[in-house]
Amino acid sequence: MLFLGSAAVVNAPITTPYFLQHVLPSLWERLAQLAAAPVSSPEMLWIVLPLIVTLFTMEFYFGRYRRESLGWNTAVGNSLVLIFVSLDLLRQLYGSASINSMADVFALYPGKTILAVAVGFSGLLILYFDFFHLLPKRFAFTISSYLGVNLLAYLSAAVIYANLRIDWYTLFAALLLFLFAAIFFAVVRKIEPKSAERYYISKAERIIISILKPLEKEHEKDGKKRQRRKKSGKS
Repeated sequence: MLFLGSAAVVNAPITTPYFLQHVLPSLWERLAQLAAAPVSSPEMLWIVLPLIVTLFTMEFYFGRYRRESLGWNTAVGNSLVLIFVSLDLLRQLYGSASINSMADVFALYPGKTILAVAVGFSGLLILYFDFFHLLPKRFAFTISSYLGVNLLAYLSAAVIYANLRIDWYTLFAALLLFLFAAIFFAVVRKIEPKSAERYYISKAERIIISILKPLEKEHEKDGKKRQRRKKSGKS
């Protein structure tokens, strides 16, 4: 079972001294392992570095341009991230195994295999609901947000690449890391300055506008001519 290794923790009486001396230090240690997984397992940087860069860039972007929001097309694209990460995680587990030895690998990593498949399945599920607009927009954009998708992908990669145990400590440490990240980006959005209206145009922009504006007008005229020809042809 996925959390069988921590059954003793669940069955043990949780007293205050036990919590402070055993549960809290173990939870903090697992949280540190999740956060420092790219350091202990540098090979995972190839998959998590784009996730981290994208997450910070887009969170800062939406913090600056607060009137903008996620769109359905972006939500669909975000769901694909989970599918691609799932494929990479399965490659990490089974990439060096032959067809005959796959059963042995699954017997060795049943929990991690289920985790990798679950990430891909969740990506497919979100893709289906987003593609056909089957969920309320606010809920759909929440589960398809950069924070939710990229952090889930990062945590899954950290567990598999760093070979962490899948137990209650990992689950609660992942939830805490997610909570810390959500609070951090919420604070950033509050203190980040909004985009200001621009009251000037640089010389380079004037040159570009002077070149492109006549082309745009000519394109609009051609479009109107084509519409008139269509109308005259129909009549």
